[in-house]
Amino acid sequence: MGRLILFNGGTSGGIYIHDKGVQPISPLSEPVLMHLRAVADLLRASRGSQDKSASKDLETLITKISNLAIERVEAAIGPLDGEDSLVYVEDDDGFICGSTGAPPRPIKWPPVGPSSVEDLVQRGLLASDIGEFLKRTNAQGLKVTEVFQNPAAAAKRVGLKLSNLAIENLKPLAPSQLDKISDPVDRSIVDFFYKVSEDGRFLDRWNREPAAVAKELKVNLDVVAIDRILGTNAIIGRVGDVANLSIEQGIVVGVVAVVLVVVVPDLNSIRDESGIRKF
Repeated sequence: MGRLILFNGGTSGGIYIHDKGVQPISPLSEPVLMHLRAVADLLRASRGSQDKSASKDLETLITKISNLAIERVEAAIGPLDGEDSLVYVEDDDGFICGSTGAPPRPIKWPPVGPSSVEDLVQRGLLASDIGEFLKRTNAQGLKVTEVFQNPAAAAKRVGLKLSNLAIENLKPLAPSQLDKISDPVDRSIVDFFYKVSEDGRFLDRWNREPAAVAKELKVNLDVVAIDRILGTNAIIGRVGDVANLSIEQGIVVGVVAVVLVVVVPDLNSIRDESGIRKF
């Protein structure tokens, strides 16, 4: 049993990792590579489909085709592990799957770090006063979920005039809005964030070590959610220079920014002057 990583759509060969070591492999046969490329193309074709019936049919088809691809790969190099044993990457993206029969899931490749907190503040997308606000509410023992539910009322309680942008930033994080997050993975991330915030011990590392923090909190966090959280872990960046925030305040702002990235469409599609996608 082993795991296989294929680079450049498999045309550059790959690495087969098994119990006897790590083995570089030559490119697989062209029909097998074309089969894998078809899986990647179908995953791309399924993105953004509004037709639920068509999406379901396409997902069934993709799963069947990817399972057949796994069989052909195993016939060439040997058995693969059940979970996430095949990683296929091309120029811009790829997918991960295994031999359990579960559907493949797309991945972004190469990974591109998200904008920093400074970028979000400077672009007027993230309010710099969130850090001071959350610091004060925490000092007075207000629950994070209550603060998110009614930030204006919480700000009044702690003697702070909160900017309209900060209120808009925090609205999507209100517990009453959780069911409105259509993506189940995003929804689970926000719910996980509630638990992290209520516990308070892991605010500085939950997005860098989501699996370990989830284990500490006894939260069942799906591997796809972990992937998504790790994909945003650069967002905290350097925060001490933003609007005179302390490092501690900056970390809290960064935590909010990480969650906003997965629930606010505008933050998911930031482009700079070069036209390079940031998220």
